[in-house]
Amino acid sequence: MTTMSISGTIHEDVTTEVLGNIGAWQWTVTILSTFLAAPTVLNQYEDAFLLQPPNGVVCMSQYNVTLCSYTVNGTEFMCDSWQVRFMWLVWIKKTWLIFCDKDSTILLILTVICRFGLCLGSIIFGLISDGFGRRIAIMINIIAELIFRLAITFCDSESWYLLLIFLKSLSTSGIYYLGLVVVCEIASNKWRTILGFMVSFPRLLNSTCMLAIANSAPNLETYNFIAFLVGLLPLILIRWIPESPQWLLYNRRISSAEKILISAAKKNRVKLCNDFKIRPVDHRAYKCLDEEWTCFTILYTHNVRIIVLSCLIFWALYFFLWSPLYMEVYKDPIYAPVKVLPTTAFLGLPYVCLGKKMKLRFWLALNIVILGTSTSIFVFKKRLHLNVVILEVISTIGLASGLISHALLLNITPRVLATKCRATLFGCYYSLGHLGTMTAYLITTQDIRDLTMMIVVLVITLILVFICLILPDVDGRELPDTLKDMDYFSELSKPLRWVAQKTNSPSHEELELRVHSFSMDGNNSDDTNPPQQIGFVRIWHFIYKSCRRCQNNKTNE
Repeated sequence: MTTMSISGTIHEDVTTEVLGNIGAWQWTVTILSTFLAAPTVLNQYEDAFLLQPPNGVVCMSQYNVTLCSYTVNGTEFMCDSWQVRFMWLVWIKKTWLIFCDKDSTILLILTVICRFGLCLGSIIFGLISDGFGRRIAIMINIIAELIFRLAITFCDSESWYLLLIFLKSLSTSGIYYLGLVVVCEIASNKWRTILGFMVSFPRLLNSTCMLAIANSAPNLETYNFIAFLVGLLPLILIRWIPESPQWLLYNRRISSAEKILISAAKKNRVKLCNDFKIRPVDHRAYKCLDEEWTCFTILYTHNVRIIVLSCLIFWALYFFLWSPLYMEVYKDPIYAPVKVLPTTAFLGLPYVCLGKKMKLRFWLALNIVILGTSTSIFVFKKRLHLNVVILEVISTIGLASGLISHALLLNITPRVLATKCRATLFGCYYSLGHLGTMTAYLITTQDIRDLTMMIVVLVITLILVFICLILPDVDGRELPDTLKDMDYFSELSKPLRWVAQKTNSPSHEELELRVHSFSMDGNNSDDTNPPQQIGFVRIWHFIYKSCRRCQNNKTNE
């Protein structure tokens, strides 16, 4: 009887080693995760202050008058009740509408409430996902989406309406990024970028088409009920979404991971032995699994600290940079997607053609420069005296570049985070992004000098480009095993290797892998390629070496 084994290498995780680079199972999970994020496209309350008044509403006091007031004998009266044409079929009575509230800033308040709920919920569901599993967190989000959508549809009280908006945002924020986390953990290095872009597509549609879709409905009641019906589809699809095998392995639920991989192997037509088992290659792997990390201890390691803080700053400043241009372009949201989407596709062609010749972070830096330049020109437009057509072209190109930057950011961020903290930190980044958007909305609505705003935009652009140069390359690299493996410069810094084998006796591949693994004392057996520090230290060493090289060349001459 021959011994069959599948050994994890220094390049791939056990999911890829068992199932291959791509197969029917990976495609199925990716497509389902994309559909699960579909309700995010219908969350119009993120930017409620840009919504237009509805058409399917009439004042009950008088007909054929404006939405919020009517005139009798030359005297204008405010409406105190309305009739809403629900689902184009029946009329329902309403005694409060957000568009006719006495407080003219209610829509901006509603936006802030929604964004604040998303801030808290992103962190909470990150903790739930890392603690109890990706699938459980997604399921809670989908069920909460249905409950609160239905409650908001028939709510007729201002206080309850605002509370429901907050609770809905709080309890449905995880769906924005959990599908991307799942796909990131089941995809191989070769396909992780492509699959990541696919799952990010609904979030990108949310940034471009959300307001246009919401304004196409006759009123928000009808729109919320349609969104409720659309949310039933993810509820049906959730049964086919598996738990992340990588998360299961790192939480010692190895038998559950084995069952998922065996089922996935059948879909991918990969033949496995009947007694297929997974186990770590050596005891150091167990030590890595037993390591406990908190929000403070993860910052003790230099490389981890640089990555975490850099990403936090980047997400906050990027959304702040994107928001002013977004507000200006989407003041007329009906035709904005028609301009932005084709421009995005056109600007994305170079990446499709040359993507393998340039790193993701360099593409991100290039698009950030275009976004920052367009935003600075747009906020300084009054003094530049540019033609309306030129301004429209500049704003469209800037918004399209911002959209590409968003897609790249979504693809890069989860790939620099370790499994144990991936969803939590990703949620923190989303939370900082919403805070950046809220800050931009509140500042932009104030009377600020154009020159001051332009200087702020240019400074933020320079900071973002600098952070892009600090971030490590994620192209074609394995996901970090633990937080200590975040140097990304030494292939020998991956102590956690998994081996899936048929028998208890070690194979030749496994013995060979043990030789090249870390020793029990944690010292690297080969110092020819030691781990290097990233961030400012790396940049300083690069400048220092460049200066020394130039000095040596001059000396030799």
